[in-house]
Amino acid sequence: MTTGNTFRRNILLLIGFNVLLRTLWLLYMHPHQISDFAWYYGHASQLAAGHGYREHGRFTAYWPIGYPFFLSLLFRLTGPSVPWGLAMNAGLSVFIVVLIYVMAYKLMNRHDIAFFAALGYTILPSQIEWNSVLGSEELYTALLLGALLVYMFSSSRTVCTSDTARTSGPVRTSGSQHKWTILLSGILLGVASDVRPIALLFPVAIGVYEVWINKKPFRAAAGMILVIYAGVCLSVFPVTLRNILTTHHLSLISTNGGVVLWQGTHADGSYYWSWNPEVNPLLAANMHYLPAKMGQIGMHYFLLHVIRHPFWTILHGFYKWFFLYWMDNNVIGVTFGVKDPSSRWLINGASLFNNISYWMWMGICFIGAIKGIRMVLKSWRIIALPTAYLAYNTAIFFFFPAWDRFRYPMMPLFAIFFGLGIHVIRTMIDFYRPSFRKFT
Repeated sequence: MTTGNTFRRNILLLIGFNVLLRTLWLLYMHPHQISDFAWYYGHASQLAAGHGYREHGRFTAYWPIGYPFFLSLLFRLTGPSVPWGLAMNAGLSVFIVVLIYVMAYKLMNRHDIAFFAALGYTILPSQIEWNSVLGSEELYTALLLGALLVYMFSSSRTVCTSDTARTSGPVRTSGSQHKWTILLSGILLGVASDVRPIALLFPVAIGVYEVWINKKPFRAAAGMILVIYAGVCLSVFPVTLRNILTTHHLSLISTNGGVVLWQGTHADGSYYWSWNPEVNPLLAANMHYLPAKMGQIGMHYFLLHVIRHPFWTILHGFYKWFFLYWMDNNVIGVTFGVKDPSSRWLINGASLFNNISYWMWMGICFIGAIKGIRMVLKSWRIIALPTAYLAYNTAIFFFFPAWDRFRYPMMPLFAIFFGLGIHVIRTMIDFYRPSFRKFT
């Protein structure tokens, strides 16, 4: 079978399997939306009706506008509808699976590993379960992967071939990078930042990757960062202009980042809020609903806390990383916990199932990272760009409260290691099978 036929067959199999799984899941689980997800639904409906992005009757820049705006475009066609929103998110998840396959194949030129990477993401329970809520994670992740893929394709470098991947390792050829595709990558990254601002500083990590991994001169890497940021600015500027015109404050992007940083000085793996003005200085602005002021106050008290308690900040930064990776059951509370809150056995059983599945899944990723890279790629540098985002996203949560929901954008990139891990396991089974048959 030719490479093109293999590619089409695998993609069609993955799309069909994903559509089936997610359709069955949404037919079973479609709870009413609560918390952040109800907020997204309400504001998307408000935008679709032409009332603008408001809170308490006033224009706001408190939460990122990207996902509510995206959802509002759908609602202009369908009317406000939770089922249509869930279907859209499920469609984005299927698209993410396709992007995983394309990215893994681009990096390793191996259809088998790319297929198992995409399949591994497909069957991870939480990645299906999150489709039952109107969260921004699917849209952000799809845009992020799109930006990374465009950036990869901006280079004419050949990373490895299927023959050399099995024998002598990667083949690298020099190539030029095309500024227009790098600009497009920045535009996608900027749109992703409108959805979740966490991506704003990632071009700096790309610069480190280019200097350290690709051995580019610092000047050339700096030029590439500027091109990426030019694209980011093109995507972010409309939001900045809107914020200035409607709220009369210079808010580069709509975000509650300052507030969440302040919350991180009180909590590591959970949401925190207090209505005691002696504990919560943000209430001074919250009483008059001044979101920009809340962000400024939050940032001020966060920096003050870091200066006064540097060792506490470092210690709790590691706690936050622990909570970022420890569990995979946050979604259970907003699905099973909403649908049937009295059924404790179902909720506890689903949580246990999610966690065990996640730990096993990450164990396979670990095998891929330790053994798979050495066996197949010969060098971790080949997957250094996805690894750079994993490191960047993890580093950001040294300061923000963290739990498994915020790990969502990283899981497609971990899936590449999962594909490598499955390859290692299959190779070991094939190696020991003759000995096992002889013994039996």
